[in-house]
Amino acid sequence: MTAERLASRFDLGLEHDSRYGTALERFCDLVVRPGIGRSALLDFLRDELPAGEPDFVKILFLEAIARQLGRNWSGDDCGFIDVTIGTAHLQQVIKLLSFEFTAMQSNANAPFVALLTPLGEQHTLMLHLLGLLFDSLGWSSHILDGKDMKGAQLRAVVEQADMICIGWSNQRLKGEFHDLVATIRSQRPEPRLPIVVGGAAALDSIDFLVSLGIDCICDSVYSASRICERFYELETISQQAKGSARRAAVNAGGIDWLTP
Repeated sequence: MTAERLASRFDLGLEHDSRYGTALERFCDLVVRPGIGRSALLDFLRDELPAGEPDFVKILFLEAIARQLGRNWSGDDCGFIDVTIGTAHLQQVIKLLSFEFTAMQSNANAPFVALLTPLGEQHTLMLHLLGLLFDSLGWSSHILDGKDMKGAQLRAVVEQADMICIGWSNQRLKGEFHDLVATIRSQRPEPRLPIVVGGAAALDSIDFLVSLGIDCICDSVYSASRICERFYELETISQQAKGSARRAAVNAGGIDWLTP
C-alpha cells in the first residue's frame, strides 16, 4: 500500500507535493539565469531537495521544472529567451547526470529501450529526461531524432530494442508518426515489440494511436518508465515459462508457476 501511494505521488508530478514547492520555485528562478553555472544547478539538486528520496526523484524534479517553464510561457509569465536559457540549462544538467548514472550502473544484460521521435519533431526535452530516468534505473537507452530517424541507424536500434518509447508533441507530424510506427513494425514483426507513446500530440490523438496498435499512452516520464518495466517483467516471465514448459499466473502477491 505504501508503494502504491508513493507511485501515485510520482505519477502526479512533484509540483503537487508540498515538500517540493519552495525548491521548485527557487530552481525555476535559477535555471533561467544567463550566467548560472552547471555546478550550481547540480549542487542544488544534491543539497536542496528533501533527503532520503531515491535518485530518480531528481529527474522527476527536473520534469516538474520543465512543465513549470511551459506553464510560465503559456501564461506570458516568461519570454522566449527565458525558456531558451532554461531549456539549455536543463539539457546540460541531463547530460551530466546521465554520465553519473551510467558510470554507477553498468550492466551488459540490462534491458534496452529505444527513445524515438517522428521525423521533424523539435520538442525533445522530455524524451531526454525519460532517457535519464532509464539511466537511473539501470536500463540501457538510445535516443534518436532528426536525421538519425532514417536508414541503418534506426534499423540497428530497433533490432536491439526490448522496448520502444516515442515522444510526439507536434500535431502536424501525424503522417511522420504513422511512418515511424510502420517502420518499427516492419523491422520487428515478430515477436511484437511494445511501443509506448507520450507527448502533447499523443494525448490529443488517442483514437489514432489505438488504431495503430500502440500499447500504451503516458502523460509523464515516470508513468512511461513504470509501464516499460511492467512490459519487460511480463516478457521475461513469458520467456521463462516457455523455457520450462510451465505456465505463469501473475497476481497481486507475485508470480505463481503452474505445472502443465
